[in-house]
Amino acid sequence: MNDLHPSFPTPPPVPWTPADVFFGLVFFVLWMVGFAGLGAVAERLSLPFDLGLLVVFGELVLLVPVWYIGLVKYRRSWADLGLRPFRWNAVAMGCGLMVLSALFNMVYAALLALFDLQVQPDFSQLFTETSYPLALFFGGAVVAPVVEEIFFRGFVFAGLRTRWGWQNAAVVSAGLFALAHFVPTSILPIFLLGLIFALLYQVSGSIWPAILMHMLTNTLALSAAYAISQGWVPAG
Repeated sequence: MNDLHPSFPTPPPVPWTPADVFFGLVFFVLWMVGFAGLGAVAERLSLPFDLGLLVVFGELVLLVPVWYIGLVKYRRSWADLGLRPFRWNAVAMGCGLMVLSALFNMVYAALLALFDLQVQPDFSQLFTETSYPLALFFGGAVVAPVVEEIFFRGFVFAGLRTRWGWQNAAVVSAGLFALAHFVPTSILPIFLLGLIFALLYQVSGSIWPAILMHMLTNTLALSAAYAISQGWVPAG
């Protein structure tokens, strides 16, 4: 089952274990709690901070456990975390899977609308609350996809795959990826994206195809949010 397609290289095993992954996840949770706490304190005390810059900084910190475990503890390289060359047919596969994901999202959004719910909250106000909208856009459209794919696919998925098999690792890493976004109504669509990104890594041996698909998703969402914030298109 590892050789999903003969033209794609199977990603090599990595030395870090589920225990290492657990350590990285604990760091992730503690950082998210601390990050939210810092933001709340800064807002309460009216301290100067900017959401756009915080998004970039907050994402980059997630590379700390990955760097320590992968590069320091096991003396591996970023290539072992999936940053390898890839074949463009993996991107073509990714585009096809993203179309299926979009169709699922349309049906899912229609079902939620029956209960007056939305898949995602309105993010357009974020662009009106920052002095650096380009930093916010860059952080969400570029930095977040790169960092999150390194963390959830290159580190978490790869670390679980050796012991649990790629299918189980894909499900678990996708579930963690969905929960990490903290939006209950978006768990299913993001879980599906997590499965797609894990599959792309598994069949291509590189996380770059997943990064590109992740960038595409975030860029479209943020572009729509920015257009709404500028009044170019109506909300809703």
